[in-house]
Amino acid sequence: MRLIESALDDGHREVRDRADAFAEDVVVPRAAGIEASDEFPRDVIEEAGERGLLGLLLPEGYGEVTTDFLGYCLAVERIAAESGAVAETIQGHTFAALPIARFGTEAQREEHLPAMADGSAVGAMLLTEPDAGSAPSGLASIAEATDDGYRLSGEKSFGTNAGVADVHLVVARRRPESDDSHGVSVFLVPSVDDADGFEFERAEYMGMRGHVTGDSTLEGVHVPAGNLLGEVGQGFRIAMGTIDMARTGLGAIGVGIARAAFDEAVAYAGDREQGGSPVGEYQAVQVLVADMYRQFAGARHLVYSSAAEIAAEGGDTRASSLAKLAGSEAAEFVTRNAIQVHGGTGYRKGTPVERYYRDAKILSIIGGTSEIQRTTIAGETLDL
Repeated sequence: MRLIESALDDGHREVRDRADAFAEDVVVPRAAGIEASDEFPRDVIEEAGERGLLGLLLPEGYGEVTTDFLGYCLAVERIAAESGAVAETIQGHTFAALPIARFGTEAQREEHLPAMADGSAVGAMLLTEPDAGSAPSGLASIAEATDDGYRLSGEKSFGTNAGVADVHLVVARRRPESDDSHGVSVFLVPSVDDADGFEFERAEYMGMRGHVTGDSTLEGVHVPAGNLLGEVGQGFRIAMGTIDMARTGLGAIGVGIARAAFDEAVAYAGDREQGGSPVGEYQAVQVLVADMYRQFAGARHLVYSSAAEIAAEGGDTRASSLAKLAGSEAAEFVTRNAIQVHGGTGYRKGTPVERYYRDAKILSIIGGTSEIQRTTIAGETLDL
């Protein structure tokens, strides 16, 4: 990984060291408990804020530490190696804070960003709908103008931190509806407890336990006029403005999970004896280890290449889709084969590789499925 290391400056290394200390001191002792209870780890997120890891991409003055997108990916990869759920929670929170930083009024930034940076407030973006996927132009949720603001109605699916967030960025279409996506806008909605007509039902998934997502219903939820983020019709730009960053960040989470599973498999192959020899001396296991390393190392280079490009030039759609595809598929491939190296032991509930395997699967679905990433890569390559 010398190429990656050579691209880092002292600021990147400081962020990586902070993430490493947070992972070792806070996440490692809590990871098993989060997995067992499936409860939202608010205390862990608060600690991440206290250690300066929630405001990494915010403007100076809001977060304790700021960095570029390469530094951010270093942090989430390290955290994901200990808990994919914590890393994905931070990812969802970060990409709810960024639109406020970019498009919010000074009053909105002052109200939300300090608390989001220090961990005392959690953010969520509600975009996806049951019949609209994540394409804002197809949204059915509506925002009707009132004398003093807007009334929101509709259904949202998924949304990292939905329901437990203190501020939700809800993407909805203004009524009367326009004939294109220009009526799509973003509204700042408080917590479920503080917004009449806002209900949330959490979904249970096979992995990422402790990561909260589910179905949100808004029935005439009133928001003041001052809770419009940006301008009417900017919703598509706001919602999709960080897509390259979000996809690359998910790739980094995949790399973190893959790295953790790879390390577990290598350690087991050296310690576990079969027929008087470590199983790592068997060629079948060596082939698995080599292929796992190929997938993990290749994905890591693609993720950090995309992250560095985002940091330097704002990003590239094909590179970010490639990073997301490679990171998520490496996570699935490496975790699956880490279980294979462990044999029956790896299939047991409660073993690290069993958890990594379940956590990895969601990465090929959220943020645009692997099939969508392939279509995007092909489209960009063929100039379609």
